[in-house]
Amino acid sequence: ISSVLLINIENVRKNYDFLKTKAPKSEIGVSIKANAYGLGFKTICKTLVNQGCKTFFVATAAEALEAIKIKANLTVYVLNGISNKQSTISLIKKGIRIVINNYQQLIELINISDKIKLKAGCAIHIDTGMNRLGISAEDTKEFVKLAKKNLNVSLIMSHLACSENKASKINYLQLSKFITIKKKLENFSGLNFSLANSNGILLGKKFHFNICRPGGLIYGLSLNKIQDKGLKNVLSLQAKVIHIQSINKGEYVGYGAKYKAKKKSMIATLGIGYADGLPRSFSGKVYYKNYQFPIIGNISMDLCTIDITNYKKLAIGNWVEIFGSSVSIEKFASKCATISYEISSKIGSRVKKIYVDNFEEVH
Repeated sequence: ISSVLLINIENVRKNYDFLKTKAPKSEIGVSIKANAYGLGFKTICKTLVNQGCKTFFVATAAEALEAIKIKANLTVYVLNGISNKQSTISLIKKGIRIVINNYQQLIELINISDKIKLKAGCAIHIDTGMNRLGISAEDTKEFVKLAKKNLNVSLIMSHLACSENKASKINYLQLSKFITIKKKLENFSGLNFSLANSNGILLGKKFHFNICRPGGLIYGLSLNKIQDKGLKNVLSLQAKVIHIQSINKGEYVGYGAKYKAKKKSMIATLGIGYADGLPRSFSGKVYYKNYQFPIIGNISMDLCTIDITNYKKLAIGNWVEIFGSSVSIEKFASKCATISYEISSKIGSRVKKIYVDNFEEVH
Protein backbone atom coordinates (compact mmCIF):
# COMPACT_ATOMS: atom_id res chain seq x y z
CA ILE A 1 0.00 0.00 0.00
CA SER A 2 1.47 3.32 -1.03
CA SER A 3 -1.57 5.60 -0.70
CA VAL A 4 -4.38 5.82 1.85
CA LEU A 5 -7.54 7.82 2.37
CA LEU A 6 -8.17 8.37 6.07
CA ILE A 7 -11.90 8.82 6.68
CA ASN A 8 -12.87 10.30 10.03
CA ILE A 9 -16.06 8.40 10.74
CA GLU A 10 -16.73 10.32 13.97
CA ASN A 11 -16.81 13.54 11.93
CA VAL A 12 -19.31 11.98 9.50
CA ARG A 13 -21.57 11.36 12.51
CA LYS A 14 -21.01 14.91 13.80
CA ASN A 15 -21.81 16.45 10.41
CA TYR A 16 -25.04 14.45 10.14
CA ASP A 17 -26.10 15.44 13.66
CA PHE A 18 -25.18 19.07 13.01
CA LEU A 19 -27.35 19.26 9.89
CA LYS A 20 -30.22 17.71 11.86
CA THR A 21 -29.99 20.64 14.30
CA LYS A 22 -30.16 23.05 11.35
CA ALA A 23 -33.41 21.51 10.08
CA PRO A 24 -35.04 20.14 13.24
CA LYS A 25 -38.55 19.83 11.78
CA SER A 26 -37.47 17.95 8.65
CA GLU A 27 -36.21 14.46 8.02
CA ILE A 28 -32.56 14.32 6.98
CA GLY A 29 -32.14 11.77 4.20
CA VAL A 30 -28.63 11.41 2.78
CA SER A 31 -27.26 11.13 -0.75
CA ILE A 32 -24.87 8.15 -0.90
CA LYS A 33 -24.48 7.97 -4.68
CA ALA A 34 -21.08 7.39 -6.36
CA ASN A 35 -19.79 5.13 -3.56
CA ALA A 36 -20.84 7.74 -0.98
CA TYR A 37 -18.90 10.42 -2.89
CA GLY A 38 -15.84 8.15 -2.86
CA LEU A 39 -15.82 7.43 0.88
CA GLY A 40 -17.04 3.82 0.70
CA PHE A 41 -20.71 2.95 0.35
CA LYS A 42 -21.12 0.20 2.94
CA THR A 43 -19.29 1.78 5.87
CA ILE A 44 -20.83 5.22 5.33
CA CYS A 45 -24.34 3.83 4.93
CA LYS A 46 -24.01 1.64 8.06
CA THR A 47 -22.64 4.61 10.03
CA LEU A 48 -25.56 6.83 9.03
CA VAL A 49 -28.14 4.08 9.69
CA ASN A 50 -26.68 3.67 13.19
CA GLN A 51 -26.96 7.45 13.57
CA GLY A 52 -30.69 7.25 12.84
CA CYS A 53 -30.84 7.91 9.09
CA LYS A 54 -33.69 6.00 7.42
CA THR A 55 -33.86 7.56 3.95
CA PHE A 56 -31.17 7.47 1.27
CA PHE A 57 -30.82 8.82 -2.26
CA VAL A 58 -28.76 7.03 -4.92
CA ALA A 59 -28.25 7.59 -8.65
CA THR A 60 -28.66 4.09 -10.07
CA ALA A 61 -30.55 0.83 -9.61
CA ALA A 62 -27.32 -1.01 -8.75
CA GLU A 63 -26.58 1.47 -5.93
CA ALA A 64 -30.12 1.06 -4.59
CA LEU A 65 -29.88 -2.73 -4.49
CA GLU A 66 -26.62 -2.43 -2.53
CA ALA A 67 -28.17 0.03 -0.08
CA ILE A 68 -31.04 -2.23 0.95
CA LYS A 69 -28.57 -4.99 1.84
CA ILE A 70 -27.33 -2.76 4.68
CA LYS A 71 -30.60 -2.87 6.58
CA ALA A 72 -34.17 -3.98 5.92
CA ASN A 73 -36.89 -1.34 5.53
CA LEU A 74 -34.65 1.55 4.49
CA THR A 75 -36.38 4.09 2.23
CA VAL A 76 -34.24 4.37 -0.91
CA TYR A 77 -34.87 6.65 -3.91
CA VAL A 78 -33.21 6.15 -7.32
CA LEU A 79 -32.62 9.67 -8.63
CA ASN A 80 -31.88 8.82 -12.28
CA GLY A 81 -35.14 6.92 -12.67
CA ILE A 82 -35.71 3.86 -14.87
CA SER A 83 -32.75 2.21 -16.58
CA ASN A 84 -34.19 -1.03 -18.01
CA LYS A 85 -37.28 -3.15 -17.55
CA GLN A 86 -35.67 -6.03 -15.64
CA SER A 87 -33.91 -3.87 -13.05
CA THR A 88 -37.08 -1.78 -12.65
CA ILE A 89 -39.10 -4.90 -11.81
CA SER A 90 -36.47 -5.82 -9.24
CA LEU A 91 -36.65 -2.33 -7.68
CA ILE A 92 -40.46 -2.41 -7.49
CA LYS A 93 -40.52 -5.86 -5.88
CA LYS A 94 -37.94 -4.82 -3.28
CA GLY A 95 -39.83 -1.66 -2.35
CA ILE A 96 -37.21 0.73 -3.75
CA ARG A 97 -38.69 4.04 -4.91
CA ILE A 98 -38.01 5.32 -8.39
CA VAL A 99 -37.74 9.04 -9.15
CA ILE A 100 -39.74 9.93 -12.27
CA ASN A 101 -38.04 12.69 -14.29
CA ASN A 102 -40.16 12.85 -17.46
CA TYR A 103 -43.36 11.67 -19.13
CA GLN A 104 -41.69 8.71 -20.85
CA GLN A 105 -40.43 7.36 -17.51
CA LEU A 106 -43.90 7.78 -16.01
CA ILE A 107 -45.61 5.77 -18.78
CA GLU A 108 -42.92 3.07 -18.67
CA LEU A 109 -43.27 2.73 -14.90
CA ILE A 110 -47.07 2.55 -15.11
CA ASN A 111 -46.84 -0.15 -17.82
CA ILE A 112 -44.33 -2.23 -15.84
CA SER A 113 -46.41 -1.88 -12.65
CA ASP A 114 -49.55 -3.00 -14.53
CA LYS A 115 -47.75 -5.98 -16.01
CA ILE A 116 -46.50 -7.31 -12.65
CA LYS A 117 -49.68 -6.17 -10.85
CA LEU A 118 -47.68 -4.28 -8.22
CA LYS A 119 -47.80 -0.50 -7.78
CA ALA A 120 -44.33 1.01 -7.91
CA GLY A 121 -43.24 3.35 -5.14
CA CYS A 122 -41.99 6.57 -6.66
CA ALA A 123 -41.11 10.24 -6.39
CA ILE A 124 -41.71 12.96 -8.96
CA HIS A 125 -38.92 15.37 -9.82
CA ILE A 126 -40.10 18.80 -10.92
CA ASP A 127 -37.70 21.17 -12.63
CA THR A 128 -37.68 24.59 -10.97
CA GLY A 129 -34.66 26.02 -12.80
CA MET A 130 -31.77 23.54 -12.92
CA ASN A 131 -32.85 22.37 -16.42
CA ARG A 132 -31.18 19.00 -16.01
CA LEU A 133 -33.86 16.53 -14.90
CA GLY A 134 -37.53 16.85 -14.04
CA ILE A 135 -40.91 17.66 -15.51
CA SER A 136 -41.89 21.25 -16.21
CA ALA A 137 -43.63 23.07 -13.38
CA GLU A 138 -46.60 23.85 -15.67
CA ASP A 139 -47.36 20.13 -16.15
CA THR A 140 -47.26 19.28 -12.44
CA LYS A 141 -50.93 18.87 -11.57
CA GLU A 142 -51.95 16.61 -14.47
CA PHE A 143 -48.71 14.64 -14.18
CA VAL A 144 -49.17 13.98 -10.46
CA LYS A 145 -52.84 13.11 -11.01
CA LEU A 146 -51.89 10.41 -13.54
CA ALA A 147 -49.04 9.13 -11.33
CA LYS A 148 -51.21 8.99 -8.17
CA LYS A 149 -53.89 7.03 -10.02
CA ASN A 150 -51.47 4.28 -11.05
CA LEU A 151 -48.50 4.38 -8.65
CA ASN A 152 -47.60 4.98 -4.99
CA VAL A 153 -46.26 8.54 -5.07
CA SER A 154 -44.55 9.49 -1.80
CA LEU A 155 -42.37 12.49 -2.66
CA ILE A 156 -42.37 15.63 -4.80
CA MET A 157 -38.84 16.96 -5.21
CA SER A 158 -36.74 19.53 -7.01
CA HIS A 159 -33.08 20.49 -6.92
CA LEU A 160 -31.37 23.81 -6.18
CA ALA A 161 -28.84 25.04 -8.73
CA CYS A 162 -26.98 27.67 -6.68
CA SER A 163 -27.44 26.75 -3.01
CA GLU A 164 -23.71 27.13 -2.26
CA ASN A 165 -24.14 30.86 -2.98
CA LYS A 166 -26.40 32.22 -0.26
CA ALA A 167 -26.73 35.56 -2.07
CA SER A 168 -27.95 34.04 -5.34
CA LYS A 169 -31.42 35.23 -6.36
CA ILE A 170 -31.92 31.93 -8.19
CA ASN A 171 -32.36 30.15 -4.83
CA TYR A 172 -35.41 32.28 -4.08
CA LEU A 173 -36.81 32.04 -7.62
CA GLN A 174 -36.66 28.24 -7.31
CA LEU A 175 -38.16 28.35 -3.81
CA SER A 176 -41.04 30.50 -5.04
CA LYS A 177 -41.73 28.07 -7.90
CA PHE A 178 -41.61 25.10 -5.53
CA ILE A 179 -44.05 26.73 -3.08
CA THR A 180 -46.44 27.40 -5.99
CA ILE A 181 -46.17 23.73 -7.01
CA LYS A 182 -46.86 22.62 -3.44
CA LYS A 183 -50.01 24.78 -3.32
CA LYS A 184 -51.24 23.27 -6.61
CA LEU A 185 -50.95 19.81 -5.06
CA GLU A 186 -52.56 20.49 -1.68
CA ASN A 187 -55.62 18.39 -2.56
CA PHE A 188 -53.48 15.28 -3.05
CA SER A 189 -52.91 13.26 0.12
CA GLY A 190 -49.76 11.48 1.32
CA LEU A 191 -47.20 13.66 -0.44
CA ASN A 192 -43.93 14.80 1.10
CA PHE A 193 -41.85 17.62 -0.39
CA SER A 194 -38.07 18.02 -0.75
CA LEU A 195 -36.00 20.88 -2.16
CA ALA A 196 -32.87 21.35 -0.01
CA ASN A 197 -29.56 19.68 -0.73
CA SER A 198 -26.54 20.17 1.60
CA ASN A 199 -26.18 23.92 1.24
CA GLY A 200 -29.92 24.32 0.84
CA ILE A 201 -30.27 23.32 4.50
CA LEU A 202 -28.12 26.30 5.46
CA LEU A 203 -30.36 28.71 3.51
CA GLY A 204 -32.94 28.50 6.29
CA LYS A 205 -36.17 26.80 7.26
CA LYS A 206 -38.17 28.08 4.26
CA PHE A 207 -36.13 25.67 2.12
CA HIS A 208 -36.49 22.60 4.37
CA PHE A 209 -39.98 21.20 3.70
CA ASN A 210 -40.46 17.52 4.77
CA ILE A 211 -37.15 15.99 3.72
CA CYS A 212 -33.68 17.45 3.14
CA ARG A 213 -31.13 15.60 0.99
CA PRO A 214 -27.57 16.50 2.05
CA GLY A 215 -24.56 14.85 0.46
CA GLY A 216 -21.27 16.76 0.34
CA LEU A 217 -21.48 18.49 3.72
CA ILE A 218 -21.95 15.13 5.46
CA TYR A 219 -18.60 14.11 3.95
CA GLY A 220 -16.76 17.32 4.80
CA LEU A 221 -16.78 18.68 1.24
CA SER A 222 -17.19 22.38 0.35
CA LEU A 223 -16.49 23.55 3.90
CA ASN A 224 -14.32 26.53 2.87
CA LYS A 225 -17.26 28.74 1.97
CA ILE A 226 -19.22 27.88 5.10
CA GLN A 227 -18.94 29.71 8.40
CA ASP A 228 -20.76 27.15 10.55
CA LYS A 229 -18.27 25.79 13.05
CA GLY A 230 -20.26 22.60 13.60
CA LEU A 231 -19.13 21.06 10.31
CA LYS A 232 -15.94 19.00 10.39
CA ASN A 233 -13.31 17.84 7.92
CA VAL A 234 -13.66 14.12 7.17
CA LEU A 235 -10.86 13.24 4.72
CA SER A 236 -7.07 13.02 4.65
CA LEU A 237 -5.38 11.69 1.49
CA GLN A 238 -1.84 10.49 2.16
CA ALA A 239 0.95 8.93 0.10
CA LYS A 240 4.07 7.00 1.03
CA VAL A 241 7.60 8.03 0.09
CA ILE A 242 8.90 5.03 -1.90
CA HIS A 243 12.15 6.41 -3.37
CA ILE A 244 14.65 9.23 -2.72
CA GLN A 245 17.51 10.37 -4.92
CA SER A 246 19.83 13.29 -5.55
CA ILE A 247 19.86 15.02 -8.95
CA ASN A 248 22.32 17.53 -10.37
CA LYS A 249 21.68 21.01 -11.69
CA GLY A 250 20.29 20.82 -15.22
CA GLU A 251 18.81 17.32 -14.88
CA TYR A 252 15.18 16.68 -15.77
CA VAL A 253 12.37 15.01 -13.81
CA GLY A 254 9.35 13.09 -15.14
CA TYR A 255 7.55 12.57 -18.43
CA GLY A 256 8.22 15.12 -21.11
CA ALA A 257 11.22 16.45 -19.14
CA LYS A 258 8.90 19.18 -17.92
CA TYR A 259 10.95 20.03 -14.85
CA LYS A 260 14.63 21.07 -15.00
CA ALA A 261 16.60 21.37 -11.75
CA LYS A 262 18.00 24.85 -11.17
CA LYS A 263 20.48 23.48 -8.62
CA LYS A 264 21.59 20.20 -7.08
CA SER A 265 18.42 18.84 -5.44
CA MET A 266 16.98 15.99 -3.40
CA ILE A 267 13.93 14.39 -4.96
CA ALA A 268 11.40 12.02 -3.35
CA THR A 269 8.96 9.83 -5.27
CA LEU A 270 5.47 9.19 -3.86
CA GLY A 271 3.39 6.09 -4.58
CA ILE A 272 0.35 7.94 -5.90
CA GLY A 273 -0.62 9.13 -9.37
CA TYR A 274 -3.55 10.06 -11.54
CA ALA A 275 -4.89 6.47 -11.52
CA ASP A 276 -5.33 6.94 -7.77
CA GLY A 277 -7.19 10.22 -8.07
CA LEU A 278 -4.33 12.73 -7.90
CA PRO A 279 -5.19 14.86 -10.95
CA ARG A 280 -2.42 15.25 -13.50
CA SER A 281 -3.23 18.96 -13.55
CA PHE A 282 -2.22 19.43 -9.89
CA SER A 283 0.95 21.45 -9.35
CA GLY A 284 0.77 22.40 -5.69
CA LYS A 285 2.44 21.13 -2.52
CA VAL A 286 2.31 18.14 -0.19
CA TYR A 287 2.79 18.24 3.58
CA TYR A 288 4.78 16.44 6.27
CA LYS A 289 4.53 17.70 9.87
CA ASN A 290 5.24 21.44 9.56
CA TYR A 291 7.05 21.11 6.23
CA GLN A 292 5.71 21.48 2.72
CA PHE A 293 7.21 20.21 -0.51
CA PRO A 294 6.38 21.26 -4.09
CA ILE A 295 5.36 18.64 -6.64
CA ILE A 296 7.79 18.78 -9.56
CA GLY A 297 7.50 17.30 -13.03
CA ASN A 298 4.41 15.72 -14.52
CA ILE A 299 2.25 13.55 -12.28
CA SER A 300 2.20 10.08 -13.86
CA MET A 301 -0.25 7.18 -13.59
CA ASP A 302 1.21 5.63 -10.42
CA LEU A 303 3.80 8.10 -9.12
CA CYS A 304 4.63 11.73 -8.52
CA THR A 305 7.82 13.50 -7.44
CA ILE A 306 8.46 16.21 -4.85
CA ASP A 307 11.46 18.41 -4.08
CA ILE A 308 12.69 17.76 -0.51
CA THR A 309 15.95 19.71 -0.77
CA ASN A 310 14.95 21.95 2.16
CA TYR A 311 14.23 19.01 4.49
CA LYS A 312 16.50 16.06 3.80
CA LYS A 313 15.27 14.14 6.87
CA LEU A 314 12.23 12.90 4.99
CA ALA A 315 12.78 9.15 4.62
CA ILE A 316 11.53 6.24 2.55
CA GLY A 317 8.43 4.90 4.31
CA ASN A 318 7.28 8.30 5.63
CA TRP A 319 3.74 9.40 4.72
CA VAL A 320 2.97 12.87 3.35
CA GLU A 321 -0.47 14.46 3.18
CA ILE A 322 -1.95 15.55 -0.14
CA PHE A 323 -5.01 17.21 1.44
CA GLY A 324 -6.82 17.02 4.76
CA SER A 325 -5.52 18.57 7.96
CA SER A 326 -2.77 20.60 6.26
CA VAL A 327 -4.79 21.99 3.38
CA SER A 328 -8.50 21.53 2.76
CA ILE A 329 -9.79 19.36 -0.06
CA GLU A 330 -11.54 22.49 -1.34
CA LYS A 331 -8.28 24.45 -1.74
CA PHE A 332 -6.65 21.38 -3.25
CA ALA A 333 -9.52 21.03 -5.75
CA SER A 334 -9.28 24.69 -6.74
CA LYS A 335 -5.62 24.14 -7.68
CA CYS A 336 -6.84 21.35 -9.97
CA ALA A 337 -9.46 23.67 -11.52
CA THR A 338 -12.29 21.52 -10.20
CA ILE A 339 -14.44 21.01 -7.08
CA SER A 340 -14.03 18.83 -3.98
CA TYR A 341 -16.90 16.53 -5.03
CA GLU A 342 -15.05 15.49 -8.19
CA ILE A 343 -11.81 14.91 -6.26
CA SER A 344 -13.36 12.64 -3.61
CA SER A 345 -15.52 10.65 -6.04
CA LYS A 346 -12.55 9.94 -8.34
CA ILE A 347 -10.16 8.58 -5.71
CA GLY A 348 -9.02 5.27 -7.17
CA SER A 349 -9.58 1.73 -5.92
CA ARG A 350 -5.86 1.23 -5.14
CA VAL A 351 -6.08 3.88 -2.43
CA LYS A 352 -6.82 2.01 0.79
CA LYS A 353 -9.70 3.48 2.79
CA ILE A 354 -8.99 3.52 6.50
CA TYR A 355 -11.81 4.50 8.86
CA VAL A 356 -10.70 6.29 12.02
CA ASP A 357 -12.36 8.17 14.87
CA ASN A 358 -9.63 10.82 14.85
CA PHE A 359 -6.81 11.78 12.51
CA GLU A 360 -4.15 11.10 15.14
CA GLU A 361 -4.68 7.36 14.74
CA VAL A 362 -1.80 5.69 12.93
CA HIS A 363 -2.46 3.89 9.63
